[in-house]
Amino acid sequence: MLERIREGSQSFTAKAILVLIILTFALAGVGGYITGDTEDAVAKVNGEEIPRSDYDRAYENERSRLQEQFGDMFSAITSDPEYMRSLRSRVLEQLIEQELLVQYAEDSGMRVGSEQVKAAIRDIPQFRTAGQFDNDVYLMALRNAGYSPEAFAKVMQQDMTRNQLLRGLSQSEFVLEPEALAFLRLQNQTRSGGFLVANNESFEGQVEVAESDIETFYQQNQDMFRTEEKLSVAYVELSLAAIESDIEIADEEVREYYEQRQQQYATEEERRVSHILIEFDTENAKEKAEEALAELEQGADFAEVAQTYSDDTFSAEQGGDLDWVEAGMMDEDFDAAVFALENIGDLSEIVETSFGYHIIKLTDLREGTVTPFSEVEDEVRQQLLAEKAEDRYFEKQQKLAEISFEQPDTLEPAADEIGATVRRTDLFTRERAPTPLSDDVILNNLFSEQLIEEKLNSDVIETSDDRSLVVRVTEHQPVRVKDLDEVREQIVAELRVEKAQELALQQAEEWMQAWQSGEETSGEIVWVDSITRNNNEHPRAIVQELFSMSPSATADENTFTTVALPNGDAAVVALTEFNPGNANEEQLDELQSQLQNRQAQVMLQAFINNLKSDADIQRLSTR
Repeated sequence: MLERIREGSQSFTAKAILVLIILTFALAGVGGYITGDTEDAVAKVNGEEIPRSDYDRAYENERSRLQEQFGDMFSAITSDPEYMRSLRSRVLEQLIEQELLVQYAEDSGMRVGSEQVKAAIRDIPQFRTAGQFDNDVYLMALRNAGYSPEAFAKVMQQDMTRNQLLRGLSQSEFVLEPEALAFLRLQNQTRSGGFLVANNESFEGQVEVAESDIETFYQQNQDMFRTEEKLSVAYVELSLAAIESDIEIADEEVREYYEQRQQQYATEEERRVSHILIEFDTENAKEKAEEALAELEQGADFAEVAQTYSDDTFSAEQGGDLDWVEAGMMDEDFDAAVFALENIGDLSEIVETSFGYHIIKLTDLREGTVTPFSEVEDEVRQQLLAEKAEDRYFEKQQKLAEISFEQPDTLEPAADEIGATVRRTDLFTRERAPTPLSDDVILNNLFSEQLIEEKLNSDVIETSDDRSLVVRVTEHQPVRVKDLDEVREQIVAELRVEKAQELALQQAEEWMQAWQSGEETSGEIVWVDSITRNNNEHPRAIVQELFSMSPSATADENTFTTVALPNGDAAVVALTEFNPGNANEEQLDELQSQLQNRQAQVMLQAFINNLKSDADIQRLSTR
């Protein structure tokens, strides 16, 4: 129980309550609050549209998150159409819930000031270089994501407002110390008693199974007798690893490869620069840039001029410092100007980029270096090997695709062309597929309606472990309900256990009455002393029953019950004593926090559900 509570307190919902900024880059953040140009909407929430662009962005964010989470398994997951439909639905519901929370917070008068938003943006790791906020990185990231600074600030403001609401709601939940103590005592309670088992097998000889019982059981339990879908297939496999193992590379090739690609083994030159930025929308922007440059040329301190003139307020506070940059990190024109400066302390002319007018100063320089061949020979050889193998792999993959498409009812010509063998399988189910075919991507294709019906060659199927296959279904056995004669023995066995358990329960009732009366019973009583809920020395069903029984109001009076066990046996269970558990004070604070988090999650979900039930929500197509 404590473990389940701990897991709950670590869930996404609980963490979402506490995190303000990081959600900006997850689904819950930048997902859905910018009203853009007129476009079709995926939903309307109380008259407010959720534009398709917001949905697309949120969907791609979630795909990226899943790809990072599942790694090589991602392609298998996304090849399942049902899962992807579910994913799209979840994304839409997330956006609807986000919109409802923002609407409620704003209607309740909750606001976040512009200075708070500014501070939050500065703290986002994705906008920092060497621990400092980098305005150019910030602006470039916004451009790549399709945001203007104003639109992104609005996203942040709404996100922070929504989280202000969530924190307020969650922190209104509390658990009193007596509640936590009571829970601990209940959790740590021990019980004593005994049990007596009537074994099923002792009564099977007394059971008679009628034909009518068999037919009734068969008709009422059809799902028990359904076969699994089975396939047999032919396939051709192409493996990058197998191709790589067949390639030999001469030493001369390795040296030549290194010479041609020395830049790959070089450390790039790095330059530390400061800049002053005058944005285009600043009044008399070009003139201000010229004024700043003139002051610098007359000997003014760069840091002071940056603080006076620069619209990049974040870097201006650091004297205009942008830290270390490499070629290609910045805007093309900015980059060219940086690497045109020859000496530390040199100033550029006014540089015009898509962000505005810049004046750039070179403040430090690190020369690039080239790693000697002797130090990277093994790495170069492996890179050359991988490159050759990939070229050969894709060449064969293309031939495999072309020939298997041109001759769709046979795989032999394609296999001959790439030097492979056509392999064939016996019938198998999805859960017991041969190892080479057990990849989910392959199975999703094999068990698709199209391949089963047409029995033609598939397209090339690529797996996460660098294999390519073309498969063809050769035989298909659909799901069916087995005939009664096929399962008669199974039904008889089931009915014998079922009817024998009824007799065992009758025996258990008789034993219980004798036990309560103090009379002898024909079975042997197993006594248990001060066991906990997690006891695994005795049948789990009996332990659970012992802890579900209500103690007698009289201390010297035992409590009895009978219980059917999962294996077909029956038992009498007696509760003779229970002891309240000890409350470990060291666990109290942690437990109170866990219980509070759990209650907060339940309350927040109920709150969101209530908002949804009261709202006017129109879910439109996400396609």
